[in-house]
Amino acid sequence: MHPSDDPFFSRLPTLSDAELLNYTQHYSRYKVDAVQAAIAELRTRGLHVSQDALSDIERYFTRQEQQRMRPFNLDPRHLRLLSYALLIIGICSTVFLYATASPPPEHPLGYDPFASKKYVRDLELYGGKINILAVEFRQWFDRLWRGKNLSYIIAFLTIILSYFFWFMGSHSASNLDTHSEKHNAP
Repeated sequence: MHPSDDPFFSRLPTLSDAELLNYTQHYSRYKVDAVQAAIAELRTRGLHVSQDALSDIERYFTRQEQQRMRPFNLDPRHLRLLSYALLIIGICSTVFLYATASPPPEHPLGYDPFASKKYVRDLELYGGKINILAVEFRQWFDRLWRGKNLSYIIAFLTIILSYFFWFMGSHSASNLDTHSEKHNAP
């Protein structure tokens, strides 16, 4: 839709100077396009808006856009609360898993094949040293997701994720505080 097709833009030249100035004085009530159109109309009429007012309007709409584009579009306090909730739930889950973990299962063959030199030699013969490393890695990775090792993994992931959300919330809050201090400075 072209701006000239919009009823607001076609009505703009009929507005009084006071009505157009209202858009620049109470810019937070209007969309950015309406405020910019009112400023342009005032300029065509030979009335200029002060540079301070223009910079305030620009800062306001820039801040609005930054807040809209913020990760998760949440208030920084909500991100910090999310991090605390995640930490509490994760640690409680970790303690529960650790307390209820069963011992590692016995080998289905009754012995550990890696204890046999013949098995290791056969693995190396058929696939080389990389085959031995691949089998050891797969067994290690499988052990990570069972028993007490699983509780350690969940504790680690919980701490990393909760720190990430806490950092995002704190960083966003400090940016907002810095921006508001600049905005409110005389």
